[in-house]
Amino acid sequence: MQLTLVVPDLLDLPAATLASLDARAPALSRLLRRGSPATTEVDGLLATACRVCGIARQDDWPVAPRLARAAGIDPADAYWLCADPATLAVGADDVRLSAIVDDLPAEDARALIAALNAHFAPDRIVFVAPSPARWFLRASESQRLRTRPPEAALGAPLFGLLPSGPDSARWRRWQNEMQMLLFDHPVNRQREREGAAPVNSVWLWGGGAAQPIAQADVSVLARESRIRDLARGSAVDAAPPPPGFDAVPNRTAVAVWLDPIGTADAEHKLEAIDRAWMAPVERALDARRLSSPEIVAGGRDRALRFQPRRSSLVERWRARLSPPCSLDVLAAAASEAAAR
Repeated sequence: MQLTLVVPDLLDLPAATLASLDARAPALSRLLRRGSPATTEVDGLLATACRVCGIARQDDWPVAPRLARAAGIDPADAYWLCADPATLAVGADDVRLSAIVDDLPAEDARALIAALNAHFAPDRIVFVAPSPARWFLRASESQRLRTRPPEAALGAPLFGLLPSGPDSARWRRWQNEMQMLLFDHPVNRQREREGAAPVNSVWLWGGGAAQPIAQADVSVLARESRIRDLARGSAVDAAPPPPGFDAVPNRTAVAVWLDPIGTADAEHKLEAIDRAWMAPVERALDARRLSSPEIVAGGRDRALRFQPRRSSLVERWRARLSPPCSLDVLAAAASEAAAR
């Protein structure tokens, strides 16, 4: 079995938590240290998901047409963008993406989409919302854009995270028009009176045109709906993950997205991950039941790929008796990856 095991949030944990990795998750710590130096997954876990699902990069990662297909929309030969309903927060010195809004009633979503489509009809771009929380934008002509997924922008100043590329000036202008149109919409005035987050912008990302889909000999096991929808839109089998590695189905290739660690009770979550996943993976690797597994350590806007190798008995004992600090290993890997 070829295994890809994704650990979201690992790179975003506080340094004190990462410093306890050797004690809290010893098997994970050993796996991160075995084998070649880590490599960067450009554009973080979005790139990991695309690689697993057989999605080739265009100017951008063309996620939108695959998610549209999973939502029952034929992407045909148009250019698509994800257009997530969003809340921008204006501060004294900058503007930040505060939230992606996922609690819109269907009637409110229809009203906002209708306003956007009426305004942008002369520009030949169309907003489509298969559900209140899942919006897309369709353009009749191909665009040269590079975007960032919302998780990379949440809470960060937006200046360096807006669309870039040869066609970005037009889209930045349009994005300003979207914000002005949505800011004073009756739906948002009502949401603000009710204390709900307004939809005062859309977050554009994942643009591209549909590609031919080849049946991938891989199964994706994830709880996150976006990962599973991306797999389904790519004709890849998708299901929730089992409770641990020993329950993973015996397939040629399996990619498992573990649940996000978060910051609450992170140490105990790391212990649970180590027992259910990392220790069994380490045993399977040493018993030759796994060939070249990869561990992907994810963060908000970055990811590192580790490919642990099978080691000798002497090497395993040496690692157990005098292990280097995993915080140092992660820091060195991140530094080397950034320098490449």
